[in-house]
Amino acid sequence: MALMLDKKTSKKLENRLNEFKEYGMTLYYLLEENRTSMKDLENIFFSKDDEKSSFIYSKILKHTKPSDLNKAFEKYKNSENSDNLDENVLKKHLNVIYTKKIIDLIKKECSDTIDKTYVNTYDYLITNIVNK
Repeated sequence: MALMLDKKTSKKLENRLNEFKEYGMTLYYLLEENRTSMKDLENIFFSKDDEKSSFIYSKILKHTKPSDLNKAFEKYKNSENSDNLDENVLKKHLNVIYTKKIIDLIKKECSDTIDKTYVNTYDYLITNIVNK
C-alpha cells in the first residue's frame, strides 16, 4: 500500500512541478517583490489538497502581469552561466532553477509543517530535470 501511495504522490507532484516550473522565475520574483507570500507558495507546492493548490496558483497568476514575466527574466538572466544559451532555453532553465530555489526556501522556513515525502519527491524530480 505504501508503494502505491508513493507512486500516486510522486505522479501528483510531478504534475504540479511540470505546471509550476513554467513560472518558477516569476513566482520567485513575485515573492521578492512581496506580491505573494511564502505561505501561498507553500500551499502551491506542498498542500495535500490539489484543489487548494490549484486555487492559490490561479489566484497568483491572475494577479501576475505580463510585464512581471519580462521583469523577472531581466532580473535573473545574468544570474546563471547563460552565455551561449538561446533565450527560450535560458528561460526554461531559469524557471527550473528558481522553482528549486522556491522549494529550498520553503524547506528551510517551513520544515515543521511540510510533508517529508513531498520534500524528497520534489528533490528527486528536480534533480532529474536539471540533469537532463
